[in-house]
Amino acid sequence: MNQPKTSTQCKPTLVAFLFSVLGIILAFSSSANAQGPITEDKVLADSMQKAIFHLYNFQFEKAESCVKRYRPKYNNHPGFLLYGAMATYFRHFPISANQKNYQAFLANLNQVVALGEKMSHKYPKSAEPDYYQMTANLMLAKHHSEEGEYIKAVNETRKAFTFIKRGFDYQKTYPDFYLATGLYNYFRVVYPENHPIYKPFTVFFPDGNKSVGLKELELASQKSLFSKAEALMFLSLIHLREEYNPLASIKYSVQLSENYPNNWLFEMLHAEVLIENKKMDLAEPMVSRLLMRTETLALLVGYYLKGLQEIAQNKPDAAKWAFQKALNIGSKNKDKLSQGYKGLACSELGKIAYAEGKRDWVKKYFKQALDLAAFKKVKQDAKRCGY
Repeated sequence: MNQPKTSTQCKPTLVAFLFSVLGIILAFSSSANAQGPITEDKVLADSMQKAIFHLYNFQFEKAESCVKRYRPKYNNHPGFLLYGAMATYFRHFPISANQKNYQAFLANLNQVVALGEKMSHKYPKSAEPDYYQMTANLMLAKHHSEEGEYIKAVNETRKAFTFIKRGFDYQKTYPDFYLATGLYNYFRVVYPENHPIYKPFTVFFPDGNKSVGLKELELASQKSLFSKAEALMFLSLIHLREEYNPLASIKYSVQLSENYPNNWLFEMLHAEVLIENKKMDLAEPMVSRLLMRTETLALLVGYYLKGLQEIAQNKPDAAKWAFQKALNIGSKNKDKLSQGYKGLACSELGKIAYAEGKRDWVKKYFKQALDLAAFKKVKQDAKRCGY
C-alpha cells in the first residue's frame, strides 16, 4: 500500500473514541455543501463556533440556541446531523447505557455517511464531505469494536482511512486536520501493542510514528479553530495512560479544566491527573463533586479517586472499600471508559493484596486489571507485584 504524504500513519478502530465533533469542523471551514456554501454566511459560522464551545462546556441549551434558527435550512445537512449526534452523545454520556438513544445515535451516523457521500459527488474538490464520512465511519467502528464485531470494525476504519490520507494535503489550509493525522500516527503504533487481537489487521495500514503523532496533536492544540478541546484531551490522556507521564499530562488537563469548567468529564480527568501528581488538596473538591453526581460513571470514577486519596493517607482498608465500591457501582457499565477505570481499581486492589501477602488475590486482581485496562501504569504495577 502506498503511504500517505508527509509521514506514514493510520489508526486502528478504537481511536474513534471521543473523536466526537471532529466532523463538524469543515462545516464551517470549507467552501461548499449540499445546500450552499456555509462560509458565505459569517453569522452562521460564528454561531456554530459558539455552539461547539457550549457543547464542550456541557451547556446544551445555550448550544442549541446558537443553531436553532438555522435548522429549517440545514436540517438535512450532514454537518448539522453530525452536530446533533454529538450533542446527544455528550448529553447522554455514556450513550451506550441507553439503547434507545444509542440506536438513534448509530442511525444518525449512518445517515451522515450516506449524505456525506452524496455531497462528495456534488462537490468533489471540497474537503468537507471527507470530514463527515471519516468521523462517522470512525464512530461506527468504535461501536462495532465494542460489540465484538471486529471485521465490521476494521472495515469501517478502512473506509475512514481513505479520507484521513487526504488530510495530509489539507493540514496547512485546515490545521484541524492535525488532530486526525496525529491520532493516526500515534495509535497506529500503540493500539495494536495493547490490543493484540487487532495485530493481524494492521497489514491494511501503513506504519505510524509516535513522536510525529504527538507533534501533530500539539499543533492541533495550538492552531486548530474547532478541535482544540479534542487535541488537549487526547494529549492529556496519552501522557497519563499510554506514556504514564502525569507531569506531562497536567499541562493539558489544566487547560481543559479552565476552559470548560462545566464539563464533568474533563474535570474527572483533571482530578485524576492532579492526584497522580500528588496534588491531593487541589483534587479534593473535584472528587467530592463527582461523588455528588448521579451518573454511574461519575460515581465509579469518584470512588476510584477516593481510593487513591486513601492510599496516599496510608489507609489501605478505607482504600479497599472505595475501590470495591467503584467496582460494584460500575459492574453493569460496559463502555470502554468505565472498563478502563474498573481495571485501574483492580490494579490498586492487586497492589494492596501484594502488600498484605495475599498471592492468590494478587493474581486474581491483576488478571482482571490487564484484561480491562492494559495501560502502562497497570503493566508496571503488575510486573512489580510479580504478576
